[in-house]
Amino acid sequence: MIVMSLQNIQKNYGSTEILKNISLEVKSRETIGIVGGNGAGKTTLMKIMADELSYDGGHISTPKDISIGYLTQEMSLESDKTVLEEMNLAFKDVLKAKDDIDEVTKWLTDHEYTHPEYEENVKRLEYLQNFFEQHNGYTIDVEIKTVITGLNFSLEDLHRPISEFSGGQKTRLQLGKMLLYRPDILLLDEPTNHLDLETVEWLEKYLNRYTGSVVVISHDRFFLDRIVDKIYEIEFNQGTLYLGNYTDYQNEKQKTYERQLKMYERQQKEIQRLEDFVDRNIARASTSGMAKSRRKMLEHMDRIDSPTRDTRQAKFHFDIEKESGNDVLRVKDLAIGYDNVLNEKLNFFVEKEDRLLVLGPNGIGKSTLIKTIAKKLPKLGGEITYGTNVSIGYYDQKQAEFYSRNTILEELWKEYPHFQEQDIRKILGQFLFTQDDVNKHVYQLSGGEKARIQLAKLMLQKNNLLLLDEPTNHLDIQSKEMLESALIDYPGTLIAVSHDRYFIKKLANRIMEMDVNKTKIINGDYEYYVHKKEEENAQLLFEDNKDEHVTNDDYERQKERRSIMQKLSREGESLEQSIEKIELKIETIETEMTDPEVFNDFEKVNELNEMLNELKEKLEEKLSRWEEIELELAEFE
Repeated sequence: MIVMSLQNIQKNYGSTEILKNISLEVKSRETIGIVGGNGAGKTTLMKIMADELSYDGGHISTPKDISIGYLTQEMSLESDKTVLEEMNLAFKDVLKAKDDIDEVTKWLTDHEYTHPEYEENVKRLEYLQNFFEQHNGYTIDVEIKTVITGLNFSLEDLHRPISEFSGGQKTRLQLGKMLLYRPDILLLDEPTNHLDLETVEWLEKYLNRYTGSVVVISHDRFFLDRIVDKIYEIEFNQGTLYLGNYTDYQNEKQKTYERQLKMYERQQKEIQRLEDFVDRNIARASTSGMAKSRRKMLEHMDRIDSPTRDTRQAKFHFDIEKESGNDVLRVKDLAIGYDNVLNEKLNFFVEKEDRLLVLGPNGIGKSTLIKTIAKKLPKLGGEITYGTNVSIGYYDQKQAEFYSRNTILEELWKEYPHFQEQDIRKILGQFLFTQDDVNKHVYQLSGGEKARIQLAKLMLQKNNLLLLDEPTNHLDIQSKEMLESALIDYPGTLIAVSHDRYFIKKLANRIMEMDVNKTKIINGDYEYYVHKKEEENAQLLFEDNKDEHVTNDDYERQKERRSIMQKLSREGESLEQSIEKIELKIETIETEMTDPEVFNDFEKVNELNEMLNELKEKLEEKLSRWEEIELELAEFE
């Protein structure tokens, strides 16, 4: 069932075209991810879908009685009520039915069945009870507690006034209330902002069980991979729909571009061949007729446009002025906080070229730790020993929220006045600020644009230890990928706080998990960290089930079983990538063999046929092994 249909939607701001011919169907129980660069028009489209913004052309239709819930990036819950009172508002009709049930039940208790209204009230009670049961009235308390604890609040928080919570917590509460309303169409704009890793994972599971339709804007690639059925990309003011998750979209987009490019290039060759023939033969009497025929072919040819894609990407890299010693940092019994101790007895060390990613729940002190190491906050106890020649570069996610009346050019130039203007412009160009862009005032910029200015400043410092607090916040996906590339090539040492699992997976070679008054170091990448967490959880399960006679042999068998499954899964993923590459090569050769210049060349055709046969044999082998793995995994499950 289609719950919302957009047909040829257009939106302009003055003379600037924002959206053009946007067509999209949202079906029941599907999840669509909207992606595109900063400023592409994603939020504009979502506001139009939520009926919070007008549009200049096209049509939107929804079936009668379809409910829509919309959560913006800035939205927070402002109320004098307690959390429980506010969450109960999501069930006000059901709770009203419960009050009516109590009232009717009391009336029936107080009156004889001979009363003229008795039968009518019996029927009303039956209707109210059915309504209450159909709308899960008996599980309201459980639903509220599930959502609130899932969003990292305690059960005690249910009875606290909402006014006592921070801005980020109010945003989470607004998300919780929206989830409890369970609208038919749930529109979410960057819902993972302000959420730690554990909460994002909970939200993924919740949305995967959601019975309505979900449309989500997100720059969190891992999140999109886990929850969406389709990707709708906005590029050059227009939209394109791709089936599958974010990774599927990336692969399909690349294949489509390559396919369109081949068709375009093949046609261009044909056009050139025909034009050359016309030029050579139009004036000769004997061949003039053939030349005119080919000229007509050119005139009536349906020309293929050159495929376009947004190739604007920030291209920058981080260098160092001088190298540090091998021991970069040693932390012993460190206590951190502001006026009061937030976390203490922290112990760890960092060596040259480490990529240490700091994980942990919100409020545990991750940002405070980074600030303390960066000397932006005084330590409240313990020791931090810095190694030889260590120079620190610090980036805080809040730096992307700064206010300045300077132009972009002035903002960077004031910190590096010894640079020539052309040098500053060249640097800004690496961060996608080109030509007249550099004359925009900073206060007019988006968070992503301000973040790129701060990254440009950080790049110019050439420090050998980078301390980054949520560096991918505010950045669109393309900018995130370029930051990841720059940090992979960075010759210094990195300590970063992040809840972006793609970022963590790309960079981490060590992970520090922070908890109350302790740190745990995992010397390995993110996949190894996840593996160790699974082992820990299995061990905890074993401890909890001791009374049920779960033996150590059972635990070891479970551990071995998980290890085999993980190896098989990794092999299966690798095979899928190989299969895709082989299929692409086969498609390329088969396309090449349709070229008239090739199929008239007997030797070339034979050569291509041999290559094709070899590739098909390889493909058959890999498909056979992939099917074996799928069967083995199915047996384990």
